[in-house]
This record gives sequence, structure tokens and C-alpha cells, in this order.
Amino acid sequence: MGLYTTAPIVLDGTFLFRIAGPNDQPSDQDTLAARVARIQATLAQLIATTGSGDEAGTVYDPESLRIDVEPERDVDVLAAVDRKHTDPLPVLTVTTVDALYNQSDVDTLARQWQPVLQAALRQSLELRQPAQLHHNLTAVVRLALILLAATLLSWFAFVKISRRSERLAKELQTQAREAKEAGNASSPEATDAHRNRRRFLAIAIRGIEPQEQINLYRALSEAIVWSLLLAWFIAITWSFSLFPQTTIISQHLVHGAFGIATTVLVTGLLNRVLDIAIARAAKVWRFGSFTSSEDRARQLLRIPTIARALAGLKTFLLIFVAVLTILGQLGVPIGSVVTIGGLAAIGLSLAAQNLVRDVANGFLILFEDQYVVGDYVTLNGAAGIVERLSLRMTQLRDASGNLVTISHSAVTSVANQSRNWSRVDFRVPVDPASDVDRAVEIVRTTISNIATEAAYQAAILEPLEWIGIDALSKDAAIVRASLKTAPLRQFELHREITARVHRAFVEGGIVLGTFANENPSVT
Repeated sequence: MGLYTTAPIVLDGTFLFRIAGPNDQPSDQDTLAARVARIQATLAQLIATTGSGDEAGTVYDPESLRIDVEPERDVDVLAAVDRKHTDPLPVLTVTTVDALYNQSDVDTLARQWQPVLQAALRQSLELRQPAQLHHNLTAVVRLALILLAATLLSWFAFVKISRRSERLAKELQTQAREAKEAGNASSPEATDAHRNRRRFLAIAIRGIEPQEQINLYRALSEAIVWSLLLAWFIAITWSFSLFPQTTIISQHLVHGAFGIATTVLVTGLLNRVLDIAIARAAKVWRFGSFTSSEDRARQLLRIPTIARALAGLKTFLLIFVAVLTILGQLGVPIGSVVTIGGLAAIGLSLAAQNLVRDVANGFLILFEDQYVVGDYVTLNGAAGIVERLSLRMTQLRDASGNLVTISHSAVTSVANQSRNWSRVDFRVPVDPASDVDRAVEIVRTTISNIATEAAYQAAILEPLEWIGIDALSKDAAIVRASLKTAPLRQFELHREITARVHRAFVEGGIVLGTFANENPSVT
């Protein structure tokens, strides 16, 4: 135990200062308690009311109330006077023990307590004046009406937003069914693979706007809710502070629940306001300039996932800061919390390191634009159309219609076969005894003829990159040609070139050879 026993002096729930007593004997605490009781009784006498109705008022006048310092031997007495009470009423005595506890002298401490006590008494008296009570009651009623009107308007806004969200949700369900059908039909070997892919991309892009609107409506609704809750809480706390009977409740709210409640409400409001800001930024980004329609489509499909990732990270940081703030308000040492939280984070990261790697790799895939929804890719040997892409995993629809799910941490290699353009790597074995030069010319002419046809003009970006004899053995001379195509058109073009070259070889008397331990490929 210390050298002194202390006790607070409060008025209408407001802390004023602490008085002290020696701690030499157990009876000293009783003496201090009796002293506190006398001071509180005197304060109650000073703010007492008299009369009723129009004649109601306070015993002491708030305008003329004054606290004087009256020295008496080795102590100072704080006494109250006003124009109706000229005889000083002793309120409390500033003792040497009080001065020692506050590390000051008696006169200095008395001069410090004098304005604090005088201001608190005047404020308490003013609150008890009939005119002030009527004014405060009117202000509370006006504020309540304003908040009720704001709540009613918010309810109408909620109804309107809910109806719009329901319409958008139905639209998204329809688009999801269409996207699923397009994804199931997007086999890269199909003749209309490029059209199915374009349709799939178009549906996916069309769904971005409704989903963003739904997210925006949800964030806006919750921002309104948090704003209303914060406004009502502040208004109620302020209203309690206007009346003497409820001032103590206001003080408890301010010093107790107010900090925690305000932290929660502000965090919720800030979270939704930042959601709206992220949605707006994503919309601005979506309408940026792009070099081609393909780049624009890819960017449009990346933006929602990046926005969701940023929103999730933002929410985590806000909640983390809010928890630290609340713990600090409860008196928990923040340093210990941060240390414990760091250890817990290390433990969780070790326990869920695959998940952490999934998310990290997902960020890299998005920001580096390795592939997006609608691309035809090969991941770890699994090939298919990217049907869904999140921060954790990629889902592919393969040629057999199977939905293949691959976590990002498991991906060791990525082959994107539909990024901007593709390529036909055409190879045909010719019998070495045949006219090989003639075979090369047939392949060249066949590809040139296909490139001039209307059905394939948009598919072939460069008619012929190169052609020649790529390999020679006793079994065959490999005639090889390469041409650049639009995304996912390489399979269709390879089949068409193969069929026409075969017919031309038959007509020209070119005999086919055999591949030596090698299979033709299309890339």
C-alpha cells in the first residue's frame, strides 16, 4: 500500500479532482470517507433546486456564483458565495496531505482546484435552470425528429436498393447459366471454339457491371446503417449530458462504452466507405484506355478479382486496428497484444502455409496477367478453358467436360494458348523418294489459299511465318510450316490444312512417310 489513501470528488458524474489522506492507520480510510461525504453533501446543497413550475429554480445563482480561496492557518478553504448568499459556504479544505500527494503546496493546489470547482458548479446550476431545461428538451426533440426523418428516408432507400439488387441478382443468375453453357461448349478443338470463347468472355464481362452494382449497393446500404447507428449513439449520449438526472449516464457512456462503441461504428462505416471508394476506382480503371479489345477484355475480367482482394485486405487491416484500439481502451497493453498477435500469425501461417502460398501466387497471377477467365491454358499438364479464377485456385473445364480445380500453390508451369494470339505448327512426313520440293510447294500453296478465304481471313494473323524441310531420315522428310492465328483458331486451322494437304498429296502423287518416334503437335 502507498503512503496516502485517495478518493475522487465528482459532480453530476463528472470527475473534478482527488483528495488524499494519510495511510498510517486503518481509521484513516474512514476519516477520508467521512470527508468525501461532507464535500459531496455540500455540493448537493449548492446545486439544490427550489420551487416548482414557473417559480422553479436553484438555491444558488449560476451567474453570480463564485468560489473563493480563504487561507486558514496551514490549510486553504474553498468557499462558495453568490449575490444572495454573501456568507461563504465552505465546500472543501485543501490540506497539506492533499498538497503532498499532488506534489505541490497548499496555496498553489487551492488555486488549481478553484476554477475547476467553480466551472463545474456553474455548469450544474445552469443545467437546472427552467429556461435551460426547456431549451435542452426542445433541442433533443428536434434532434430526435431529424434522426427519425433520416431513418425513415434510409428505410425507403433500403427498399429501393433491395429491389434493384434483386433484379440484378436475377440477371446474374441468367448470365451464370449462359456462361456455364458457353463454358461447357468451349472445347478448344471445336470448329466454333473461338466463337464460344468470345461468347463466354462477353457473358463474363457483361456480368461485371451487375456484380459491381450489387457490391456497391451492399456497401452503400451498410454505410448508411453504420452512419445511422453512429448518429443515434452520439445523439443519445449528448442528450443524456443535457439533463442533471441523466448526466451520470452520459459520463458512463463517454468513459465506458462510448470509446468501444465509437470504434466499432467508425470501423464499420469506414470499411463500407472504402468499399465504395474501391468500387469507384475499379469503375474508373475499367474505363481506361487499352491498346486492343483483347487487352480490354482481359483487364475487365481481372479488375473484379483484384478489387475483391483489396477489399478483403482492407477489411482485415481495419478489424486488426479496431481490435488493438478496443483492447487499449480496456487497459490491455498494446505491446503484449502485438507480440501475441505476431506469434499467433506465425503459428497460423505455418499451419496454413499452403493457403498463404495460394493467395500470394493468386496475386501474382492477377497482377502479372498470366491468364484470365476464358483463356485456354495448360496447368501442370491439365488443359482446358479457365472457368473460374480466385485468389486461391483456378478451375478449368477440359475437353471432356470435367471441371478441374488446381490450387495456385500447386502450379509449377503455365502454358497460355489463347493469350493475344496462337500458332499452328504444321508438320507432315513425306517419303524421301517422293518429290520433296513439290510437297513443300503444295503445303505453301494450300496455306496461302486458305488465308484468302473469307471464312479464315480473321483467323490467320500472318499467312506464313516460315516453311521448309525440318528433319530428314530414311523414313521421311518432315515438311514443317508455321503460321500465327487468332486465339483458339489453331486447332480448327490445323485440321483444315491437314485435310487439304492430304487431298493435294494424293492428287500430286506425293507419298507420305512416317514420323520417327515423334508425334505432330499443335501450339
